[in-house]
Amino acid sequence: MLQSIAQTRRFWVPALVLLVSLLVYGVNYGSPKSMFWDENYHITSGQKYIDGTLFMELHPPLGKLLIGAGEALFGGNEDLDKRAFNRTDYLDGSDVPEGMSFTGFRFASTFLMATSVLFFYGIVWRITRRTWVAAGFSALLIFDNALVVHSRAAMLEGIQLFFILAALYYFVHILTRGKPLRLPQYAWLGVLVGLVVSVKLNGAVLLLLFVMVWGVDQWDNIKAWRWKAMLQRLATTVPAAVLPIIAVFASLLYVHIALGENIVGNKTYKASEEYLEEVRADRSHSLRAFYHGSLDNIRYMLEYSDGVARLDICKPGENGSYAIGWPLGNKSINYRWDKNTVNGEVKVRYIQIIANPIVWFSVAAGIVLSIGLILSRFVYGNPVKDNRQFYWVLAFTTLYVSYMTAILQIDRVMYLYHYLVPLVFGMLNLAMVFTYIFRDDVIANRRHTMINLGLFVLLVIGVFAWFSPFSYGLPINEDQFEARNWFELWQMNVVR
Repeated sequence: MLQSIAQTRRFWVPALVLLVSLLVYGVNYGSPKSMFWDENYHITSGQKYIDGTLFMELHPPLGKLLIGAGEALFGGNEDLDKRAFNRTDYLDGSDVPEGMSFTGFRFASTFLMATSVLFFYGIVWRITRRTWVAAGFSALLIFDNALVVHSRAAMLEGIQLFFILAALYYFVHILTRGKPLRLPQYAWLGVLVGLVVSVKLNGAVLLLLFVMVWGVDQWDNIKAWRWKAMLQRLATTVPAAVLPIIAVFASLLYVHIALGENIVGNKTYKASEEYLEEVRADRSHSLRAFYHGSLDNIRYMLEYSDGVARLDICKPGENGSYAIGWPLGNKSINYRWDKNTVNGEVKVRYIQIIANPIVWFSVAAGIVLSIGLILSRFVYGNPVKDNRQFYWVLAFTTLYVSYMTAILQIDRVMYLYHYLVPLVFGMLNLAMVFTYIFRDDVIANRRHTMINLGLFVLLVIGVFAWFSPFSYGLPINEDQFEARNWFELWQMNVVR
């Protein structure tokens, strides 16, 4: 009996992890029954796809397409008058029809983020081959307050992280399966990266995966400096990787343009006359419309991005923050609040992005340790005790540092949720660092190491529960708020 349970553990443990994730992310995700933060933009865009309205937007189309698909499949708002959605790009709360449900619009982000834990679990398992390590570190993805509150909304990050973790899982899969790398593997990875950048362009950091795959593929030639062989391989692998990215991005952009069959009012987004001519002639699906529409949409993205305000920390109510402070949770953003007075006591329901400090500080510590390990190896020539595990630490640290380095070059206003992507890289890196440091204990499945990881997970869950009023909009009074206002750098302000 015990042997049978052990043999099926490979399946029932990730199933249990998925169930917990679905409960944490999915329970009552339709609340609050009002929009907050960028939902005012993304819900509006999702409805435009349903109604076939032409529009252009800062981000590529996949995220909003899935938001609209969720509403079309599960929304239940068909009888409501939503014409106001087509007349604006930012829907004011006063224009939302009474009794509107948000479960459809929030479905894609909520449940894609919840199910992405299977990819996270799979990544750690394929590298460590330890179920308890994979399950333990998956808890970081499930019980992070910032990820939960932001993904339980019609936002883009939950959708993008699903595809990011899918791409990372496939990357790990092809490098751990013990078979030679072929061009189809480059192509399929290109498809997944194409899906990532079709949600948000910051996903281009995953282009580094091709460099890593090629490095593994050509390691023998690199060590022997066989330049001709390496260049010949580049001549085939680069097209195999890049063409699928372009094909996926272009296909989704075509869907976006083809669905824009109607022009509402004067909302033409400075589109070219050639593009507008095709739309007015009911030919939004034509290749001519796609050509001119693509140029117009890309131009609009670039102009919109250039027009975004710069960070001004002296401005009252500024929600943006410097990226250098993100690893410690600076700056928390109050997305929405609702105040009520019950029996003379003021209680407020906050929807607020706030770090689980155990998760975020541990990730930051893991990155510091990783950088120290990497410098000790390549600068000081110190030996490493596990080459395979060291290179996995190097891979995820590179993704984290590369993303943060690129973000630090941007002078437009940026927000704490822009850290969610490198945060996930850091969670995976933390699992790699743990496995590297406790290598012998992990291999031997030492009980005390399992218990220590279990206690860490319980601490993560306990702190998540403590801050959960901000993630689920549970009513708290001023004293309860201040009891959770742990760090000044979070810049949290109580609503009185």
